[in-house]
Amino acid sequence: MAFAQEASASSASHDFKYGAFLSFHGKDTRTTFTADLFHALQTAKLGPFMDTGLERGKTITSGLEKAIESSEVSIIVFSKNYASSSWCLDELLKILQQHHSETKTHEILPLFYHVDPSVVRHQKDSYGAALAAHESTHGEEKVEQWKKALNECAHLFGYTFPNADYRFRIDFIDAAVKWTREKLGNRETVFCYDVFVSYTSEDIPTQFIQNLYATLRKSGFTYFEGEINRKENTVSEFDATINQSRSSIIVFSRSYSYSPWCLHQLAKIFEYSKTKRHVILPVFYMVDKENVIKQKDRMSIELDEKYKGQFNLWRESIKAVAELPAISISRGGATPR
Repeated sequence: MAFAQEASASSASHDFKYGAFLSFHGKDTRTTFTADLFHALQTAKLGPFMDTGLERGKTITSGLEKAIESSEVSIIVFSKNYASSSWCLDELLKILQQHHSETKTHEILPLFYHVDPSVVRHQKDSYGAALAAHESTHGEEKVEQWKKALNECAHLFGYTFPNADYRFRIDFIDAAVKWTREKLGNRETVFCYDVFVSYTSEDIPTQFIQNLYATLRKSGFTYFEGEINRKENTVSEFDATINQSRSSIIVFSRSYSYSPWCLHQLAKIFEYSKTKRHVILPVFYMVDKENVIKQKDRMSIELDEKYKGQFNLWRESIKAVAELPAISISRGGATPR
């Protein structure tokens, strides 16, 4: 896939990395504490990586291994049920492998979230019960590796919540952000995603987008999963997300140019492509490329009066992006253009 090769080349040439890899137990903290931590790191432009839906199996995927390898530090959220997940425990082994690599630059911050460090260190209570249960399916040798990894990480410098210093979750998160910024040398790591996908759901089947996301996951790419027309997302939030993405896929469909949201994002993507090596792949979904370039038929821009000032910019952006190497999808299948 030419887009994948170009995006990888762009990443390699700039030595792009994530700032912090977040290891956590999904059912415990995905939508609560870890989500807040990820948002705080993202707002601070520290380039966090959070698994938002990689396919699960008996072992961690190559996509997660690559994310750990390309992250400068790891933050491990030890929660009550962390050890119940063999996936989390294998992540822990991979993180320690990076920590012990020849460069020894991959540092680790343990966060003990409603768990005492001694429980993790000595595998007591829920941790002891979880590891005992793992022995029947994973064997004593594997479980012993996990025990040693838990013990080592629990002896590292970390933060515990709640305690006298961090009675409030916001202070706990702020401490983790400060630690990450110091380890990254007080610089900003901008890129949080490999790919931003711009589309309108007006005439793009949900299955098509889901298949696109699945293909990106299998190829080891991270992406922002958000539909451009969602009212709860503000323009500034989408701008920040595009700015934190290395590349974009723009799915031109019959209704794309009827959405001011889509046109704004298209212009922003085009702007970033001129100032950074932001790779763009146009996809023409059931529309003719020439009609998009010339803005004919339904691809002509229908504008409300309040958007008239942006008309020329949007027209320029559509034409410039549509002329890039692309993929066209018709009822006969996909063809490079």
